[in-house]
Amino acid sequence: MLIRGGRVVTATGERDADVLVREGTIAEVRPGLAASGDVIDATGLLVLPGVVDPHTHLLLDTGTARTADAFESGSLSAAAGGVTTFLDFAPQLPGQRFAQALQSRLDLIEGRSYIDYAIHLNIAHLPEGWERDLAALVEAGVTSAKIYTTYRGTIFYADDWTWYRLMERSREAGFLIQVHAENDAIVEGMAQQLVDEGKRSLKFHGLARPPVAEAEAVGRGLLFSRATGSPVYFVHLSTPLPVDLISEARRSGVQAIAETCPHYLVLDESRYGQPDAARYVMTPPLRDLTSQAQLWDRLARGAIQSIGSDHCGFSLSQRAGIDDFREISPGIPGVETSLLLMHSFGVVPQRISRSDLVRLLCTNPA
Repeated sequence: MLIRGGRVVTATGERDADVLVREGTIAEVRPGLAASGDVIDATGLLVLPGVVDPHTHLLLDTGTARTADAFESGSLSAAAGGVTTFLDFAPQLPGQRFAQALQSRLDLIEGRSYIDYAIHLNIAHLPEGWERDLAALVEAGVTSAKIYTTYRGTIFYADDWTWYRLMERSREAGFLIQVHAENDAIVEGMAQQLVDEGKRSLKFHGLARPPVAEAEAVGRGLLFSRATGSPVYFVHLSTPLPVDLISEARRSGVQAIAETCPHYLVLDESRYGQPDAARYVMTPPLRDLTSQAQLWDRLARGAIQSIGSDHCGFSLSQRAGIDDFREISPGIPGVETSLLLMHSFGVVPQRISRSDLVRLLCTNPA
C-alpha cells in the first residue's frame, strides 16, 4: 500500500513524502515512491504515526464495579481515534503470582482486539520467590508494572515496602515501575474531614484529593528511584509541582518520566459544580485553571514526556443518582479522543507543534 502526497509528521520534523507500507510495516518514506498496490491519496492531509496509548483500563473490574466497554468495543474506539497500539493493565488478585495475573488478562483479550496491544502488570503484593517471577515476566515480554499508592483496602493498593523492594530489583531485571502517585493518608484524611463537615457531594470530589497528596507521593518515588538506581514512570500527573520535582530529579541523573492526560489540559475543577459533575469524576481529579495553564507550559518546554488517556469507560448510567464522591468508581473514557483533543487544544492554538504532538502521543510512548 502507498500513502501518496501527504505531509509526513515525525517527532523530529515534517516533510512532504510518500509512505510505502509492505506487509503491515512501513518500508520506506520519501517523495516519488512508485505504487505497487493500493494507493491512498493524502494530498493536503497530515500523515502521522499511529498513536500508542500507554495507559488504558479496558474491561476493568474493580471488585465493586465494572467498566461498560470490552476489548472489542474499546479497541474499535481506539482505532477510530488513531490509536494503533494500547497498553492495558493486568491486576494481581490476592494470592496470585505474576504469571497467573498476566494469563488471566490475556485470556480476556486474546482474539478480541482490533489493534495491537501490550500489557502492564498491576502489582499489589510480592509472593515468595517473586524475583524469579519478575525475570520470567520480562522473558515473556512484559517489562513494566504499575503500583498504586492509594486505594488502601482494595485489590490495587501496594504499600511502600512492596514498592521499594520492586524498585530494588527492577533496574537489574530490565523492568519499569509506574506509579499512581497519591498519598493515601492525606486523601483519606481529607475525605473524612469533608464528610464530617457534611461535604460529600460530587462538588467536593476535587477537594478530597488535594494536590499535595500527588506531590508528596511523587517525591517519595523519586527518592526510591535515586536510592535504587531504577527508573520510575509517574502516570496521570494533574498538577505542575510534581512535574517540577521530576524535572529537577532528571537534571541530577534520576531516570524519571512524567505523564499527563488530555483531560487535565482541557477541563478544570469547575465541572464539579455543574449538574453533570458525574461525567468528570476521575482520580486524580480535575484542577484549577492556573494549574492547567502551568501544565501546558511544562508540556511545551518538554518537561512532560508522555501523554496517556487513562481511559476507564464507566457509563453515566452506572453513576445515575449518585451525589457522593465516595460512592462513584472513578474514571472517564478517552482512548478515542486523545489525538483530537491534543491537536485541537494544543497544536491549533500553537501551544505545541505537530512534532511535539507526535513525540508525546507516538514516539515517546513507543
